[in-house]
Amino acid sequence: MEYIKSDFDNKYPILNVELLGKPIHTIKDELANILNRSLTELTDQIQKWIKSTEFTISIVSIDFQSPQQGQHSALTLKHDDGGMINFRCSAPLLISLSDRFYNSPVSRLNSVKSQVLTASDFRLQQRLGHLFASVIAPEEMWNECDSSLSGDIGLVIQLNVSCEDTLGTITICIDSCLIQTLTTVIGLQPIANINEQFTKQLESTKVVLNTILCEKQMPLDQVLQLKPGDVFDIDLIQSSPISIGQEHLFNGHVAEQNGQLVLIINTSKDT
Repeated sequence: MEYIKSDFDNKYPILNVELLGKPIHTIKDELANILNRSLTELTDQIQKWIKSTEFTISIVSIDFQSPQQGQHSALTLKHDDGGMINFRCSAPLLISLSDRFYNSPVSRLNSVKSQVLTASDFRLQQRLGHLFASVIAPEEMWNECDSSLSGDIGLVIQLNVSCEDTLGTITICIDSCLIQTLTTVIGLQPIANINEQFTKQLESTKVVLNTILCEKQMPLDQVLQLKPGDVFDIDLIQSSPISIGQEHLFNGHVAEQNGQLVLIINTSKDT
């Protein structure tokens, strides 16, 4: 039977099970921090390219959703360790930036017929895409590709951009595979620090150490007749098991030291 994609699939995109239990919310928060720290540097660089100080960028949202994309007008970059990022500018914004970048004598936005994206516009978008991608990972780790991002849950970053009188948007889509790469390879959440904190917490945890020093067997009827004040003979066990809960750790033996009884632990539970 052929599967027909429904509106339900578009409304509720697939969540890659490989991401379950992983700190994908940490990746989202860390990317927001990285972008916030880089906005000034990104703004300065683009202002130099377009030779205008009337250029600003602001973050609108970073959300988990299926990274729908316009493949015909977007730049797709693939990370060396797996995963892809998709970058695109809204058409009026890209035209406005391109006119200033290439020193166009007239503004194409004043003519409807001129508002068609050209190869030069796409080359500028490529340059912008590489600039933004280098904020996430080193530039040499990205390569352009023609592949499509998967329909799994990913990250979609929306930026508002103004260039003089032109307002537009930049959309950056990150697929689920790249989220995994950011988690494991780039190390946005260092595992070593987590292990160190967990180890310290575990080592400071108090536990109860148990041992059996003696045992006595007697018939049940004698046990039922026992009452406070009764006395019966016992024999110390030659090898006393030492445990934490149900985990048998060592065997020990009772000895006398400085006039008192002590328990000496053997080196192994098998000794």
